Amino acid sequence: MGSPPVALFDCRLGPEAQAVLQPVLAGGQLAAGPNVAGLEQDLAAYLGGGRVVALGDMTHALTLALQLAGIGPGDEVLTLAYNCLSSNTAIAQVGAVPVWVDIDPALACLSVADCEAARTPRTRALVVYHVAGYPAPLEALRAFCDQHHLVLIEDANNALGARWNGRPVGLVGDFAVFSFYANRQVNGIEGAALVCPDEATAREALRLRRFGIDMTTFRDPLGEINPASDVLRIGMSSPLSHVNATLARHQLRTLDERLARNRRHVAWLGQALAGVEGIDPIGWPDQADPAFWVWLVRCAQRDRVLAELKQQGIQCAKLHQPNDVYTGFGSPRRPLAQTDRFMAGILALPCGWWLTEAALVSVADGVRRCAGRR
Repeated sequence: MGSPPVALFDCRLGPEAQAVLQPVLAGGQLAAGPNVAGLEQDLAAYLGGGRVVALGDMTHALTLALQLAGIGPGDEVLTLAYNCLSSNTAIAQVGAVPVWVDIDPALACLSVADCEAARTPRTRALVVYHVAGYPAPLEALRAFCDQHHLVLIEDANNALGARWNGRPVGLVGDFAVFSFYANRQVNGIEGAALVCPDEATAREALRLRRFGIDMTTFRDPLGEINPASDVLRIGMSSPLSHVNATLARHQLRTLDERLARNRRHVAWLGQALAGVEGIDPIGWPDQADPAFWVWLVRCAQRDRVLAELKQQGIQCAKLHQPNDVYTGFGSPRRPLAQTDRFMAGILALPCGWWLTEAALVSVADGVRRCAGRR
């Protein structure tokens, strides 16, 4: 009988999480409720700054960030090609054009040098994806954006709890987005948080997340819709539900404990696979403290190793398909030599808090066995 499968992500909810949800589900206050504002306050306290607005999903959160920053039709937005459609889709949603930026393969982050090469007079913003929870070089990107008067948006969708120079990611950009999708560090089943730069912008985000309604005046004393409450700017429908917020708020309380396990697992795997030919872990600078959504390694025979690991029940992945292949964006393709090289060898391996000691041994043994085969 073989070893049990090793999950790249584990979205299961334990008894404690289920118990937290039960009163909400039984009480009927499913769409709106106090835990939405509670989650916003808790996350702002965790980050130590910013004004947090909860939304229904991360694409809407990024779309709203771009709208609040004044990005619209004809504007260009620098963004990493190696990313998920759930991120770059937001650029198209506001009518802007993504300009694909190459990767720094040593650190798996957006290349600051290529940002300079890709910038044009129409460039208005830069969206930096903290790939797999590995922080990007935020000071360099902040300086680049300040020099060229660009809005900096941190796509920290799977980097909640990561730090740069001791500060949580999400506080250097003008805006930041975190995801509460089921396989993220905080599992709310679905949802996201938008970190705004000030109170006035957050109030606008609160209106725009629900059609543009000002909820402080929308209902009259009888609870009916108030015709005198104007909708000055039409928004979207993307409020976070009370159910999702309740679960995410519960999960946030144990985030640091779970991330500590991730980091211990990465350290153990790094030692266990040190010196294995054809396996080269992606590094990170001293300023970075990654959240490790997955553990990224370069693998000399990636396609074969990936297929064999999956056959053994060890989930692994290339993680993303560079988005510059999708013609729907209407963006001209740029030469992205480093992205091409990166994609030829990148391998995402499990390292999450749910892994047992036996699972970690299975990952290490499987990689050692497959990488050593020629």
